[in-house]
Amino acid sequence: MNYVFKSVLPGRRVTILICLLVLYSQIPGAFAHSLYIQSTRFLADNGKSLPLFFCYGHHIPVADGIRGKKLNRVQVMSPDGNTTPVTIRDEVSLHSYMVDYNTPGTWTLTAETTPGYYTVYTDKKGKERHTIKSMSKIRDKAKEIHKSYFAKQYAKTYVACETPSKNFPARAGLALELVPVNDIFALKPGASLELDIYMDGKLYEGKGTWDATYMGFSTESEDTLYPKTEVTGSRLSIPLPNTGRWFARYSVKVPAPEKDRDKYLQMKLSATLTFQINNKRKTPKPEKK
Repeated sequence: MNYVFKSVLPGRRVTILICLLVLYSQIPGAFAHSLYIQSTRFLADNGKSLPLFFCYGHHIPVADGIRGKKLNRVQVMSPDGNTTPVTIRDEVSLHSYMVDYNTPGTWTLTAETTPGYYTVYTDKKGKERHTIKSMSKIRDKAKEIHKSYFAKQYAKTYVACETPSKNFPARAGLALELVPVNDIFALKPGASLELDIYMDGKLYEGKGTWDATYMGFSTESEDTLYPKTEVTGSRLSIPLPNTGRWFARYSVKVPAPEKDRDKYLQMKLSATLTFQINNKRKTPKPEKK
């Protein structure tokens, strides 16, 4: 959407823009934004500082800004297992933060969103409504409730400093996590990425939905190389036909626990993984004379 503010006084432009952002953040598409954590590079020299940043939305590799309050936790895990929390700024942006890669081996970057509600209902006048409130907050307005979620997302990526760790640190301890079976830095074009799915520290054997794509496959919203597919069981296998930056996503919906059934019907958890398959140098280095 494009909005023209030429006829609006400067002091009112900000107010109108804020109203539009608030409205946009409450529509269904905005609520369903996916979160991916990325690094500007996935191979770092020892002693180098590189930014991490986020993709939040429906377009790969970057889309919309994310509110600082939407990020509940961002952490950097060094090869020795020490975890450092990132201080999240109170702003709307791609939330880029510098990471000091000062120890050789595989580093793990993770993030979690602040959980929130999403309810679709028909009001007493027969109009369909979408809200980011729980069922308990809108029952006096609702004639029928169609969907009601409590949602949270978990994002992860890896960066190798100088060289990957001998023992690949696959698991980061997220509540829902895509865990590579083998060292992700050993992947070559034509291979398949084998992923184990963990929920609450255990292999998850239930139903879920996955999709995956790579940067440059499409510029369209939610147009992925591998469309959303429902699967059952704790293992995923994703064929990787080419080099580039890849994005994998997996989500589950489970019934609300009995104590929360007045607030929502289902809990929706999503896990994303970003990684890169490196290409060989396409342009030969010039010969030394």
